[in-house]
Amino acid sequence: MTPDPDKRQISFPKLKYPITRDIEPRTAQQWLAGKQIQDGAEGLWRIHDDIYDLTDFVSSHPGGSQWLEFTKGTDITEAFETHHINSGVAEALLPKYFIKKATTSRNSPFTFKENGFYKTLKAKVAVVLKDIPKDIRKKSDNVTDLLLICFITASPLCCWLWSKNLMYGAASTLFLGMLLSSLTISAHNYFHRSDSWRMYLYNFSGFSYSDWRISHAMSHHLHTNTANDIELSMLEPFLLYLPRSDKPLWAQMGAFYYPVIFVFLSLGEMLRNTVLGLLNISGKKLFWDNLIPFMTPIWMWWGSGLSLPWAIVVWLATMMSCSFFFTVFGLTAGHHSHTNFFEGDVPREEFIDWGIHQLDTIVERVEYAGNHFKSLTRFGDHALHHLFPTLDHAELKFLYPTLIEHCEKYETQLRMNTFYTALISKSKQLIRKRPNNFRNKKPAVSDKLHI
Repeated sequence: MTPDPDKRQISFPKLKYPITRDIEPRTAQQWLAGKQIQDGAEGLWRIHDDIYDLTDFVSSHPGGSQWLEFTKGTDITEAFETHHINSGVAEALLPKYFIKKATTSRNSPFTFKENGFYKTLKAKVAVVLKDIPKDIRKKSDNVTDLLLICFITASPLCCWLWSKNLMYGAASTLFLGMLLSSLTISAHNYFHRSDSWRMYLYNFSGFSYSDWRISHAMSHHLHTNTANDIELSMLEPFLLYLPRSDKPLWAQMGAFYYPVIFVFLSLGEMLRNTVLGLLNISGKKLFWDNLIPFMTPIWMWWGSGLSLPWAIVVWLATMMSCSFFFTVFGLTAGHHSHTNFFEGDVPREEFIDWGIHQLDTIVERVEYAGNHFKSLTRFGDHALHHLFPTLDHAELKFLYPTLIEHCEKYETQLRMNTFYTALISKSKQLIRKRPNNFRNKKPAVSDKLHI
């Protein structure tokens, strides 16, 4: 499909439609290439309406060089504002790297006004963080490390059980898939932050942490449910979540066949990334960490005594089980409810506070809120995680009183539902064709939150 540079977004018609969104293959690297064309960063880094040359700062960036290497030539306003909670620290460094004023308007609907919802919330959260336990992040480290040890131990054991009893083997494979899903989601906690060896654990699932740093952390988190959310586009055409009047019946039927897609998602992603990387298509390259998922079947074969072909079969079954659980928890985390804002809906305003937009795209699962293990392994505390993605999941529960009080001040709301309600609502969104109208939206009643 030939890109149309004059095409406009539906919800925000003054903004350009992402030039590479509908072009196959839809890769993270291709999404960045499109932003480099449309963001007006002039080959450098854009923050608000200023252009900066951060080349000399890349190697000393506290979060790791990858964040700035990936985003060179793009507008990083949303990432800059949401990844730096302590106001003034990062801002103080910018004048040193200032080059010029941007010559074009930002191709984004989001604002970060000093007296707006998000900036004032961030200031309050920075104060709260000073009073929480200093070693609280070790709690997440311990859970993640324990999940890794359990996965390493259970992998060959699962193969051994298959050689003894088919029923035990099948049950252990489902358990191993669930375990791998929990480990993968826990590892997601780390690729949002500064570089850590734990972020590589994400690759055991067949996904790539470096690709997800782009498609998830840089695209989905910062441009949630808009035309610039690449995660939505990468599910198409099999799962069409955007409300479109011309949505075909077979796409609406996705509400019934989505479990089949979920089962094959990680294997399909791994195969696709391998092929695209080998052929160097759409900027995709392979690195050593792409070999991580293939370590599992080798370990299962060596540690169990099962033949290599059968060990590979058990591994593939484990990956499919993991993919199902991972995607179910991911797509019920809060963003795919039929009551949320999506590209195609009518937004509250033409230019909207970024934090308020996040609350319009999330319905939190009440039974996971404040529970550290569930939050870490089930994408819980998701609204707070989106608002402050570089915080550890163990830190998030301390922020609920501040968030709820702040929402009341700005006459908005942290909406809540249950996991099962979210599962049904996700299906309704696949069916939905009519746009939601968020203009002059008033707070609604939802389940109470108990922390």
